[in-house]
Amino acid sequence: MSDLPGPVAGPTLVLCAVEEVLRVVLAEAGRVREAFSAKGQGVAMTFLVPAMAEALSRAGMSPAGLAGVACVCGPGSFTGIRVSLAVAEGLRLGTGIPLWGLAYPPLVARAAFALRPGAKRVAAVVHARKGLTYVQAFTARAGQAPSPVGPVRVLPAPLAAQAAWESFFPPDGEGAFEDAAVVGSGLRNNREAFAAVFPEACLLSDEAAFPDADILAAAATGPARDAVLPPDPIYQRPSDAEENLADISRRRGLDPDRAKALLAAAMASGVA
Repeated sequence: MSDLPGPVAGPTLVLCAVEEVLRVVLAEAGRVREAFSAKGQGVAMTFLVPAMAEALSRAGMSPAGLAGVACVCGPGSFTGIRVSLAVAEGLRLGTGIPLWGLAYPPLVARAAFALRPGAKRVAAVVHARKGLTYVQAFTARAGQAPSPVGPVRVLPAPLAAQAAWESFFPPDGEGAFEDAAVVGSGLRNNREAFAAVFPEACLLSDEAAFPDADILAAAATGPARDAVLPPDPIYQRPSDAEENLADISRRRGLDPDRAKALLAAAMASGVA
């Protein structure tokens, strides 16, 4: 899709399948009209389409009546990202409605700001497997979407904790523990690493680890909505298959260099 949509007025489907909590939200003007969720790994294919159909049915709508569809593009589960984007693209092709992407870390940050309204700085930490995390720091002002302090970084949990601390409390800067918070599945899975750096008061509970339906509705359709992105996957790191390609190809009797070339060609063509 070459052109990204401007602000959309009207009912919008929001899809999120980047972590173990999946959501389909029918939103309008920053509010939830219908919402469905599921929890588990590898359930995107069986959850998303039925949940979309049920949301539209309860609202008395057809897909053609939607103003648009927003899909959370990552980073997170590679499979969940690709499945949700494929479903969203199918909806766009079938109806002609606008499709755009949303980044996941700002949604996690919104959850922290919602749970702790006095927070001014938040580190969104998302689980990335193998002891790694996606970490990004944000600031916030009333009535505005979270503003990133820097790019998403892929770091082991102890280094992510240190990076978050340094973004909050630079040697020549000012800051108070009371207005800083850390949140996300990466915190939930690595709490000891963050507790070694941050006071416990900065570490939010697991209830804020995953953005809820209200967060998705506000980010996609509210007055202070998140940045509109191309509907493309945001991976941030190589997949497990890419990292282990040489071993996988040898076990299947394929030359590793040939396997690498085939994968590159498939990814360039949009097949992979």
